[in-house]
Amino acid sequence: MKLFTSLLLLLLLNACGSGDSAAERASEDATLAAQEAAYQSMMDGHDRVMPLMGKITQAQRTITEQLAAGGVTEEYRDLLLAANEQLEDANDGMMNWMNGIRPLDELRAEMKADNMMEHVKEQTASIAQIEADMKASLANAERILNDEIHDHGDGTDHEHK
Repeated sequence: MKLFTSLLLLLLLNACGSGDSAAERASEDATLAAQEAAYQSMMDGHDRVMPLMGKITQAQRTITEQLAAGGVTEEYRDLLLAANEQLEDANDGMMNWMNGIRPLDELRAEMKADNMMEHVKEQTASIAQIEADMKASLANAERILNDEIHDHGDGTDHEHK
């Protein structure tokens, strides 16, 4: 009888304890899901920006070709050089960001949950700023390359359209 009572008591204690661990598991699952969603949101920003890198490379190539061809005024040359530098800065910002990104599992292993979420939020804001910088640099380069009225140094002003 004592054995039966002992087993029953052990079973009851175990059942009570599993309620706490079920709540803990649910809380942990919710935390993991929130981390996953925040990390995915950050990576969605990355995915929006990646195609812009190819556009930056193409714009820089066009600028380099125009500079190499010569026959442009010093003013237009300065605009091209400034646009190229802005494109390079935007590209460098993206490369630096990508070099600093770590996998979600690594962040979870190295940081407390609150710190990890704050880090991901900061990186999400950072990639949003990089996206804005890249779009602005591309718009400026496009304006200079396509819409700017300038003198090519041959005495004729014309508009690139």
